[in-house]
Amino acid sequence: MTRGLPFLALASALSLSACNGVPLSTQWKLRSFDLSTADVAPLRLALRAPDWLEPTPTSARVVATYWREGEEAAKRVLMIRLVPAAHAEDRPILAGLESATSGGLMVFEADRRDLAAIRAAQEEGKRWRESGAKAHGSLDLEGGLYCRRAEIPAGAVVFDVYVHADDALGWLPLLIGHDAHPSGADEKKLADFMPPCAPAPANVAAKARR
Repeated sequence: MTRGLPFLALASALSLSACNGVPLSTQWKLRSFDLSTADVAPLRLALRAPDWLEPTPTSARVVATYWREGEEAAKRVLMIRLVPAAHAEDRPILAGLESATSGGLMVFEADRRDLAAIRAAQEEGKRWRESGAKAHGSLDLEGGLYCRRAEIPAGAVVFDVYVHADDALGWLPLLIGHDAHPSGADEKKLADFMPPCAPAPANVAAKARR
C-alpha cells in the first residue's frame, strides 16, 4: 500500500489537521467540514499534474481504516474505488482558479457503488461516539492515480490540487504548486505513487509511428 502525496494532503486538510501550503481561506472554509459525518457524494478531488504523467483513475482505491480506542485488533477496513468525475461545470470553474503548472487536469470522485458502504461506516462511527467510545481512523491510497511516461526528473514535480467538498463550498484551491519531489524526498514512495506506464500494445505503437 502506498500513500499518495497530494491525496494525503486532501485527507489532512479535510480532517482539519494543519497542512503546510493550504491557503488560509481554504482552511477557514473547511473548518466545519468533517469526513466522518459529511455527505461524500459531492466530494471531488482535482489534480493538475506534469504532462509526463498519465492518469490511471481506474486503478486507484482509497483504503479507510477505523477502530475504537483499545480495539486495535478489530479494525474495520473500507475500500473505496476512485473513478473519473464527469460534471460539465467542473472544468470551466477549475480553469479560472489559480494554478502553478500547465499540465493536464483530472477530476476524481468516489465510485457511486461505494456510497452506501461509506454511509454505513459513518453511521457505525456515530454510534461509537454516542456510546462514549473514542474512534480513530486513517486514509491511504492504493494503486496510484498516475503512471509516468518518463523518468522522474531530478527537480521539482509540481502538482496543483483542488477540492470540491460540497456544492455550497464549491471548488477550493488546496495546494498550488505543491512539490511532490522536494529535497530529501522518499524516492521509493514517489516511484510507487507514479510507476512507469505499461508499454502500449504493438498495434497501437505501430499506428503511433505512422
